Amino acid sequence: MERRSLPGVAREISSVTIGVDPPLVVPPAADDRTIALLRRSRELGVTTFDVAGARFPQRAERLIARAFPEPDPTVSAIVGRSVESLSRERAQDDSPPASSDREGALAASLEQSRRRLHPVPISVLEWEPENEPPTADAGAGDAAVTKGEVPNGLLSAVRLSSQITELPKVANAPALYSGALSLLEPDLVTVFEGSDKSRAARLLARDPFGSGRLDGSRFAASAGLSGPETGPVDLRRLHEEFDPVLRLGFLTERRKRTLAQAAVQFVLHWPWVVSVVVPLPTPERIEEILGFGGRPPISPEELSKLGFVK
Repeated sequence: MERRSLPGVAREISSVTIGVDPPLVVPPAADDRTIALLRRSRELGVTTFDVAGARFPQRAERLIARAFPEPDPTVSAIVGRSVESLSRERAQDDSPPASSDREGALAASLEQSRRRLHPVPISVLEWEPENEPPTADAGAGDAAVTKGEVPNGLLSAVRLSSQITELPKVANAPALYSGALSLLEPDLVTVFEGSDKSRAARLLARDPFGSGRLDGSRFAASAGLSGPETGPVDLRRLHEEFDPVLRLGFLTERRKRTLAQAAVQFVLHWPWVVSVVVPLPTPERIEEILGFGGRPPISPEELSKLGFVK
């Protein structure tokens, strides 16, 4: 699997990052299965694992540490923080971090993550600004992380709102951002392609499967909700959700690739994407989704049909 360089630091990460998002309580066998899948993804070339999108990131961090108990200089983790998350961590002490102490609170919080992840190091800290959507100069005073005051010089990524029309300015250059990008939500292509190239902005791409519509997991979830207590199906809503998916059928003609593989290929087509974060695949689909590189890449003709001409 291809590895891509992080901006401004001498480190590469895998072009695909696995999002680790375990539920709070599961049987031990379920954790064992997750660990086995994490190790299999490593065998298939994945070296980067994300907990910034996890509901219970502390659990996710511990599972990553269990999956990779021996030091591996290529394996790393992406963690996330916000003012709200720092306040929650301090809530048990009844002392939410004051703005003036935010840098210290962030450093202490990251140290806890490092202990849980050990020996896996943190490669990126994703920071979610307080105000959504960010303005063109958002981050200038949002938190220590957006001023470049990151503990131990850790590389930071600023989380983007889906409503932006230009990249928010941050002190660090080249800048790393994080945001949703998919065949169904391609707006960031326009933003990045139209940005000042001298800034060398890069993206950590999230939600490449369009909330589960491009890998089929949304269909499975919808089917699992059927029953007498759920009420009638809202056909208009279903059409709004899935008609755009049907229009992408040309990407899978003659079974040259699955739609999930096309979704990953589309995101990684753009050179300013450093990695795409995909949910940990099921055992039945891990070879398919991580095997996207063995399928024909999206062609210029297909890009044109999608509305993009290079």
